[in-house]
Amino acid sequence: MKYQGAYDGSKSYSVNDVVVFTDGIPYELYNAASAGTTCHNPLYWRRVPQPTADMVTLFHSMFLSLKAAIPDNINEEAITLSTETADYLITVDDSGDTPELTVTAIEEEGDET
Repeated sequence: MKYQGAYDGSKSYSVNDVVVFTDGIPYELYNAASAGTTCHNPLYWRRVPQPTADMVTLFHSMFLSLKAAIPDNINEEAITLSTETADYLITVDDSGDTPELTVTAIEEEGDET
């Protein structure tokens, strides 16, 4: 997803762009659409789920654990982080202009989700 700011009906957006519509809710474009296709059109746009207080608390806890696990000058391409509910693989891609952090849940063999 790429955040594009406030929705502008005269602008064309790309799939995975996220805008904030006039109702104050963020929407993601998931099907190519022409300029002026409003965010209330469910054939092209979907609401971006808003985090709940529980989600924010969980991610904050994960962030603190992650921060403690990463040395100041990390030379690893990936690290793992375990929480009470899951294990995560964290990778950093700094090959572009902006480093990208990817967090992936690790499934145990035989898990079906």
